[in-house]
Amino acid sequence: MIPRAMLAVAYATGRASSARQVKGDDPDKKGYPGPPGWGLGVGLATPHNKKLIATEVEQREKLDRFNDDGRKRTKDTKITIATWNVQTMLKPGGMKEMMEEIDKVRVDVANVQEIGWQGQGRIDKKDFSLFYSEPKERTGCYGTGFIINAKMRKSFLSFEPLSDRLCKLRLRGKFRNITLISTYAPTEDSPDAIKDDFYNQLSQECEKARKYDILILLGDFNAKIGRENSIVTVAGKYTLHEVTSENGKRLGELAARNNMTIKSTCFEHKAIHKGTWMCPGTDVFNQIDHVIIN
Repeated sequence: MIPRAMLAVAYATGRASSARQVKGDDPDKKGYPGPPGWGLGVGLATPHNKKLIATEVEQREKLDRFNDDGRKRTKDTKITIATWNVQTMLKPGGMKEMMEEIDKVRVDVANVQEIGWQGQGRIDKKDFSLFYSEPKERTGCYGTGFIINAKMRKSFLSFEPLSDRLCKLRLRGKFRNITLISTYAPTEDSPDAIKDDFYNQLSQECEKARKYDILILLGDFNAKIGRENSIVTVAGKYTLHEVTSENGKRLGELAARNNMTIKSTCFEHKAIHKGTWMCPGTDVFNQIDHVIIN
């Protein structure tokens, strides 16, 4: 068993043949490699009781070589995109520690929440660039952002800070460009007015996305997806939870309105690999971080 504090990512698409096996974890009964996460990729829990969730966007890159039958050979190139609630980067060395963990799992684009800084901006380092959208006043709470490695800088098109809970990154793709929206949704205990404002703004951003872009929403939605028939059509049935929470219902309605799918719950994996947040002081895991795609 890999120690919980150690991050690892397994890439899976629902087929064992197209996934990378992580040392120390055996395939489950269905043959899926572990530790998988939602069929998209998942990291083991971090010391902050959160997981780094990763998904891959495949592109095709033509090469000037040919197969034996005379056809052009193609090569799959993949962008690994992750989401991670880091639960503050205010502590000394926080950025360095985070980058080391992201580098371990070879993530190209990382979406992060709860950075805890102030204002909006961009930081460029040798090996990565950090874009952040934080509250105007320093509160130590909230905040979202994106980290892209040096390889992805040539694909960078734009970054738009939207609020302390939302920001948007656009990347150049081979055949389609990619719009990513980083989200940090209000908790279940938040007032309905705050939830309404958040989902109204997120819905508006979905509508504004360019027609031919690949649109991906990812982050900490604080939403449990259940197995009711009403939610299965947009979320699949392989979720950790039986009953959909109020935030989960809002997320399902958003996905349905925008013809999107909650991919986090579309692939069958072990229950221990589905949880993304562990309640403090307990061994109870919840699946509240999600990836939604059009």
